[in-house]
Amino acid sequence: MNPPGYTISKTSFLKFEQCHKAFFLYKNHPYLRDKFSTDKQLTFKRGHDVGHFAQELFPGGIDVSKEVKGATAGAELTKALIENGREVIYEATFIFNGVLIMVDILTLTDEKYTAYEVKSSMKISETYLKDAFLQYYVLKNSLKNFDDLFLVTLNPDYVLEQEVDPKKLFRKRSVKLKAEENFAYFEHQINSAHHVLEENLIPNIAIGKHCFRPYQCDYFGTCWKDTVTEDSIFNLPYLDKNKLFEWYNAGIRTISQVSDDLIEKPAALKIKKSFESNEPIIDKEKIRDFLMHIKEPAIAMDMEIWSSAIPQLQGTKPFEQVPFLVCFYDGKETTHFFCGHSDDERQLFAENLIKLASGYQTIIAYDKTMEVGVINSLIHKYPQFAAELGDLKSKLVDVFEIFLELAYYHPAFKSNFSLKVVSAILLSDINYTKITSGLEAMNYFEQYRLAENEIEKNIFRNELIDYCNTDTVATYKLIEFLRALTE
Repeated sequence: MNPPGYTISKTSFLKFEQCHKAFFLYKNHPYLRDKFSTDKQLTFKRGHDVGHFAQELFPGGIDVSKEVKGATAGAELTKALIENGREVIYEATFIFNGVLIMVDILTLTDEKYTAYEVKSSMKISETYLKDAFLQYYVLKNSLKNFDDLFLVTLNPDYVLEQEVDPKKLFRKRSVKLKAEENFAYFEHQINSAHHVLEENLIPNIAIGKHCFRPYQCDYFGTCWKDTVTEDSIFNLPYLDKNKLFEWYNAGIRTISQVSDDLIEKPAALKIKKSFESNEPIIDKEKIRDFLMHIKEPAIAMDMEIWSSAIPQLQGTKPFEQVPFLVCFYDGKETTHFFCGHSDDERQLFAENLIKLASGYQTIIAYDKTMEVGVINSLIHKYPQFAAELGDLKSKLVDVFEIFLELAYYHPAFKSNFSLKVVSAILLSDINYTKITSGLEAMNYFEQYRLAENEIEKNIFRNELIDYCNTDTVATYKLIEFLRALTE
């Protein structure tokens, strides 16, 4: 139940902007909402942490959300604080025209109020602007002496020196001009959203590109449950959504209904035939050519990185990729190097990376983009290792290319070529335990750094090493799988 006094929050309004049906379901049938993935939960946590740290821009405020519970109580406390001339308020709560907002930071200077909305990003998206414009609309109608609203984002040029300086870490951008221009639009949209709720009928809206813009909808599972069948056209990779929805709206729902002449891309046509026959695509000549680039002795490699929104190590920037673990597997045993970065240990990481990779003619990776980025950053930071690291980079062979270029394609991949999916389908003895994604690994590493006793730290460390080792073993075994196909 919504607290009396409001029916629309920022979250629900943004859903209305994306899809009226999603908005109605969110308000009336929240139990139909898709379960949040661990990665999404971690992204939300990061946003909360950055927002809390941004309070250091204006210290000494009162956090309304910590003082009282509920929107109505929050709005009442905010009103009282404003009447008493409080200069800094966190999570200031307002309700106007049935819309609830909670402002990250509200400040009073020279008898004028300024609002700050904090985002854990270095760029301002259209969604962030809509969020800010909605807040501006409510604030303009709620505060006589409201002056401006700023979007606060992380500064990509900030480099940590000594202690984090909030004034340099964040940068601010006024939305006043654009918000004023869009004032009437938001009033119209809010009234339209109220009308949708008053009708009390689920809007009859078909699936479409809006299901993915700006993010995949939280009610994807409900609306698409009868669409994403095994033979759905939406399982076809290499086709943009415009084309797929053009077919869908024309009544073409399954792959077998798509005539060959409708498919312009040769790769997509090959995949269609693979689906129809339920047989994999195997281009032995391409696979042999690829395998020829693997010179023995060869070893598989995988890295894990830490990318903190608020830099923790001296000399690093927001979201800078800091490697903390590299694992190798040569077909017999695994080796690794782990560093906890109590201080910046990237030089030690570079030295051990070179040492562990020495003596091998080929370094096998799966989607080497991140590894190449890490190596390039190490070369830039430690030019004394440029020759050795450059040589290591030149030995990288990316098995991902085999699958991306359809030298091998299994219909069970659908449109997902990630290492987790590919290895689960092709390899019988690869099992991930607690950690299942790079973002989860980052979270485990942060917990490792915060742990206060060695037993706890070792648990996190071992889970991270096990995860990274599993990636390297899977990568190596995919090469063995491909070799077997050509024998």
